[in-house]
Parts: sequence; C-alpha cells; structure tokens
Amino acid sequence: MIVTRLFKLGIRFAAWITPQVKEWHRKRNLNLTEAERHLAARNWADAEQHLVLALAERRHTSGKQLDLLLQLVNAQCHQSKWDQAEQNIQVAMGLAGNDQSMRSRALTSLVDVQLEQQKYGDAEQTVREIEAIEAAQSSPDRARLAQCSRKLATALLNTGRTGEAYGALQKAATLSEQAFGPNHQQTAQSLAELGMLSRQNGNHEEAQRCLRRALDIHRVASGHDSHESTQALYHLAASLEESGDLEGAAGEYERVLKLKERQVGGNRQEAADAQVRLAALYVKSGRIGAARELLTQVIGALERKGGPQLGQAFAILAVVEDHMGNPKEAAQYRERASEIQAATT
Repeated sequence: MIVTRLFKLGIRFAAWITPQVKEWHRKRNLNLTEAERHLAARNWADAEQHLVLALAERRHTSGKQLDLLLQLVNAQCHQSKWDQAEQNIQVAMGLAGNDQSMRSRALTSLVDVQLEQQKYGDAEQTVREIEAIEAAQSSPDRARLAQCSRKLATALLNTGRTGEAYGALQKAATLSEQAFGPNHQQTAQSLAELGMLSRQNGNHEEAQRCLRRALDIHRVASGHDSHESTQALYHLAASLEESGDLEGAAGEYERVLKLKERQVGGNRQEAADAQVRLAALYVKSGRIGAARELLTQVIGALERKGGPQLGQAFAILAVVEDHMGNPKEAAQYRERASEIQAATT
C-alpha cells in the first residue's frame, strides 16, 4: 500500500517537475538559442545582441566561449563593425593561449575580417601564420588549410599575383578532396574557383575539366537548379564560347537560362550576361528571330540599370535588324550603343 502511494506520488512529482526543468533549461539557453536563430536568418544585429548577452550571462568552457566569440565576429563583420570584430578576435586569441588549434581558428576569422577590409597583404601574412601552426601539428587540420588556401588565392588575385593564386587554388582543391572527400560541396567549390581562374587565364581545357567535375558534384549534393550548379554551368558555357565551341556554348547557355527561370534571388547580372552572349551566338548561327526575341527581353531589364552590357545588347540588336532588312532601326540601335559606350568609358 505504502509502496503504491509512493509510486503514485513519484509519478505526480515527475509530471510536475518535467515542465519546470524544461522551462529552466529554455530560459538558461534563451540567448544561445536566439543567437543561433538570428544567425541562420542573417539578422546580424539581433544575433550580435544575443551573443553578447550569452557571453556575459555565465561561465562557459573555453571552447564554447571561442565559438561564441567567433560567431560574434561574424555578425559584426556583416555590419561592417571592423573595430569591434578585431577587438573580439584579440579576446579570442587571449583565450586560446597556448592552444594552437584554438589560435588557428581565431586567426582564420581574422583573415575574413582583413579580406572584407581589402587588407590583402595582412590577410596573406595571417594565412602564412595559420599554415605554420598547422604544419607543426601531428595532425594538421586539412579542412582549415583548404579554406585558408582559397582565401589566400583571393588575396593574391587582388594584388595581381595570378600565378601564385592559381597554385593556391590547386592546393585548396587537393586539400579539400583529402579533408572532405572527392564528392563534397567544399571540393566542388574549390574546383569551380580553379576552373574560373583557368578560364580567366585562357586555359580552357583545364577550366572545362574543373567546371564539369564541380558541376557533377553540385548537381548531386545540392541539386541541378542550385545556385552553385548554375554558376558552374555559366562559366562552363563561357569557356566553351571563348575556346570556339559555339554550338556547345549555346546549349549550355540555354540550360543556364532555364535554371535561372526557376530560381528565386539568383544572380540577375549573370542571367543578363548569359542572354546577351546567347543572342550573339544565335546571330552567328543564323537564328535571327530567336536572337531578336532574346534581346528584346534582356534590353527591357538592362535599361533600368544601364551600363556597358546594355550597349553590347543594342549593338547585337543592330546586327539583327540589318539581317531582317530594317536599316533605319539598325542605325538607331547603333547610335544608342555608341552613346552608351561613350558614357561608360
């Protein structure tokens, strides 16, 4: 009898205490939870506020405190609060002490801050320090080294050192494959960047090899109509065009535009560029009506912004009108193209 009563009392107590514990846990972790929610939603100011409160409200392990500090740096960078971001990195460096892995993480965030401020020399120096730290470890963090190699390439490109940047991207691709595997999105992104730089350097065979491989990975990992897949496909189409494969390029540009139609918040400039390039290819292949239709669509969008791309579109449309036997309209479009070119040079 007594045992039964105690058992029932235990059940009642458990029923009462469970929501109390859950509520206590919710309140205790409110700022952490809210910070994560706002970071995911890119609400940087709100994320910053909750991260500051989370850091101040109780003692964290050093690892957790470092996580919060670097998340705070990220939120501040997105608001261009460079001084506060750098101060918090210094706090993170102090927290790291002699822990080289933690120091390497803090320095990686510093590279981001330096790149955002276009301090490319400082960013290169910081990456070199991270590489030295990782080289001294028995198990270097290849994922971090891959990301830093990509960031180093950005710094080198912006200081005119294209050859060194190419080497950094090759290293990033190799390290990404070792760290994440051959079919991971990080590997695909490294390959895509290597392909884009190869295209810029006129090495189209290598560009197309890298871009096709990146495209295959992105299609599996993030879907055929993902922004990553579309960007790789666009650069593949441009490389095919620039290397003389006009038919292949036209087919890829058509795929790019079909994907762009299904996307929300895509790169409008990239879509417009694809339309103008495809229209020029249509003219070369004698598809004059298709070129005219495409140009009519894109000029309406480009006129709101202006710029040299609009002039290029009018120049191609002038050729179209010549082919269609409309010399007066062709002359008008050439004049528009010349006016835009004069205004943008």
